Formats: sequence, structure tokens, C-alpha cells
Amino acid sequence: MFKPITGAAAVTAAGVLLLAGCTSTGPASSQPDTAITPGASHAATTVTVWTFNHLPNEVAAFKETLNRLHSKYPWLTVKFVPNKDDAAYAKAVAAGDPPDVFVSSVPDNVAKFCYNGTVADVGPYLTSARIDAAKTFPAATLAYTRYQGKQCALPLLTDAFALYYNKQMFKAAGITEPPRTLAELTADAKKLTVKNSDGSIKTYGFVPRSDYDVNRYLYTGAHSGTEFYGKDGRTTFASDAKWQQLLKWDQGLIDYYGSANVQKFVGRYQPHADDAGNPLLTGAAAMEFDGEWHVGEIATEKKDFDYGVVPMPVLDGSSGTYGAGSTLGTVAYLSAGSQHKQEAFFALQQLTTDTTFLNTLADTVYNVPSTFAALKAWDQRDDPHWKPFVDVFENKNSTYKTLTPAGIEDMDTWRAFLLDYEQGKVTDVASGLAGVGKKIDDLNSESGQ
Repeated sequence: MFKPITGAAAVTAAGVLLLAGCTSTGPASSQPDTAITPGASHAATTVTVWTFNHLPNEVAAFKETLNRLHSKYPWLTVKFVPNKDDAAYAKAVAAGDPPDVFVSSVPDNVAKFCYNGTVADVGPYLTSARIDAAKTFPAATLAYTRYQGKQCALPLLTDAFALYYNKQMFKAAGITEPPRTLAELTADAKKLTVKNSDGSIKTYGFVPRSDYDVNRYLYTGAHSGTEFYGKDGRTTFASDAKWQQLLKWDQGLIDYYGSANVQKFVGRYQPHADDAGNPLLTGAAAMEFDGEWHVGEIATEKKDFDYGVVPMPVLDGSSGTYGAGSTLGTVAYLSAGSQHKQEAFFALQQLTTDTTFLNTLADTVYNVPSTFAALKAWDQRDDPHWKPFVDVFENKNSTYKTLTPAGIEDMDTWRAFLLDYEQGKVTDVASGLAGVGKKIDDLNSESGQ
């Protein structure tokens, strides 16, 4: 299961990255940036692959594929090291001893690692291997693996986000169709809200606060017809009025429930977003915005639960983008400091394009395969619960925000502002948006953009 770095972990990772400076291990070596010809004889070589994955079934899936790779190409041995994050990778890079390949759970540092030379551009290797990235990987993945024309990473499974809803609650409330706009979502949320005799809330229709579960991805632009960054590379918070509309929608629903009640909801259910105590499963919420991994969790925790999945509703006036959504996922890097770049890319190529491995790992961690070939062969793609996520992933308008050399720090800054706004610490939304926009622009300028 993929979960983006959040909360304290995100701050820690960002802090380590700043401390380490993400410096590369030195000038590019004279190693050729061409791919190895499969089947050709080759000197015995060992490469190291680090990954964030750590659960036994995840590790087993990786090891099985790497063992198959070694059996097919005996000259290649992969030293596999699980449970490594971006902070550990940054430390290894700063120490001059990076792994040859690093698999990260989040794409936010792709541009940062690419800009400062921490990772290699794999574009030339893809060309040499006759792999057309645009024909191999859906466009949504290329949005978060490229920076300024360079292919800085390759996707390894992906995440899409959608709206989960309780079918029985919808029926009881007389709602025949799930909402397609945020105004419809608000109306349905109010119809679905149930109060106890003492006035306390028994069931929330929908809780939009940005720090609950993965709600932060509601506020990156995909659901409001906005761009986080404009063509000039600067934030659009002050220039695009839709950001104000989006935040006013958010605050309006919070005000309907009462900020104290929403605070209690987040405090109670955030620790249970992914287990049997999830509010959608317990009846404490009628709708929830979540990633595709939740389908697997529901099958494990409450397999008879009657629910539906549809694209997340969009801001009114942005109906043309309904069906698209936020998409991001795991990324795999080739370290610029690798002493075996050709061999390391060969291992990277197998991990990111092998259909059997991708589909096995997707089923293991409840993610969506990240190549066209794997998607076509995946036995879950037409399942009524999985198909909406595949459709969102394949939608041409689905994307993640533009990445910058500031790395995850721009999202950390944005998230801090959103929470301040939702908790009433920002009273003028227009000036608040202008202020956080400038802060992020300055951050990007300082990072080299």
C-alpha cells in the first residue's frame, strides 16, 4: 500500500534533504549512457537497489522478480535493501555512497534530485533500449517523473484518488446518483448527515478538511480546473479566482458541521484511515476521498460492505474536467553517483516495465500498474471498484502539480496554510492566498528555479 510522506515524517525528510543539500556524488562519470543489449555476455556485476517498501509481502514480490532476473541474466546480482526513505537516500548521496537505484514512495523530490544532479537522466538509456516513454507509460506518470525535459525517474506503480460512498446511506437519503460537482457534494453531504438525539453528529456526509487522510490532494488543482503553477513557473493562487472558490467551498462545509466537531472527527479517525476503524466502514461518514489502496483494505476488513466508487466531484464551472483527478505514485531513480549505471539501468528497466512484476506488486500493495501493457493485462482493471481508478489514471486531464527544485517543501508550505485557513487563523482568503503564493514563489526562487 502506498502512502505519501505526511506530517512529522514529511518535515523530517525535508529537513534532512536541506541539511544534506542533496549534493551529487561528483561530476558525471565517463560511463556510456546506453542500454545493455539483453542476452549479451557481460562481466559479473552487483548493483544495489533501495526501496521504501518494507512489509513482508512487498519485499517478497521484489525478491521474486530480482531472483528471476538473476536466473535469466546470471551475471547480474542485485543487493536489495528495503525500508529506505528519501531522507536516508539524501544522507547516502551526501556521504558519497548512494545505492545504484532508489525507489521512493513519493514523487515530490524528483525535480530537486534532478536539478542538483543527485539522479541521472534516464532518457538516453530509454532511447538506446528503444523504449518510447510516451507509448510505455501513461501521460499522468510522466508529469511527475520529468523535469525540464529530462526523464529524472521512472514510475513504479501509481495512485489515483476518487470518491467512495456508502450505497445504503445514499438509498436511505433518497439520493439516486452520486455527485459530480462540489455544490452537489455539499447538498448530498447535508442530506446524509445524521445527528444523535443530543445534537451531536452520528454520521458526517463528507469531511473536507485538508489534514484528514489524503484530502490534501483535493487542493492541488485537479478538481478545481486550476494549475498550481502557471506557465511562468509562479503560483496561481492570487491570479486564479477558482482557488478562492475552492477554499470557500471547503470552509462552508466545515462551518456546517462546526470547526470543533470537524476537529474531533479528524483527531478520532485520522489514526484509523486505513483499518477497520475507518469512518466509512463504521458508518461515521457516508462519503470519503481516498486512494485505490482503500479497495484492498475494504476487501480485507469488511468484504461485504456495499459501496461505490466514482471520480471526485469538481468545482462548479469546471465540469469539463470531471473524470480526471490527482495522480501520483512511486518513482524509481538511477543515481548519478552509481559506478555501474548501465547495469543499474538494466535492473531499473526490468522493475518498471516487467508486466508480471508490476501486476504482482499491484495486487500485493493494492496499487494501479503503471505501464499500458500491465494495465491491459491486469485482472482487476474491469472490477467495478478498481475500474474508476484505472479510468482516472488513464484520463488525459489527470495529473499532479508541477514539480520544482524546492522538492516537497512547496507542498508542506501549502498544507500549513490550508490548515491555518481551515482553523480560522486566516480571515482574508484573498490576501492569504497571495501571501502563501509569494512564500512558495520565493522558496522556488531560492532553490534555483
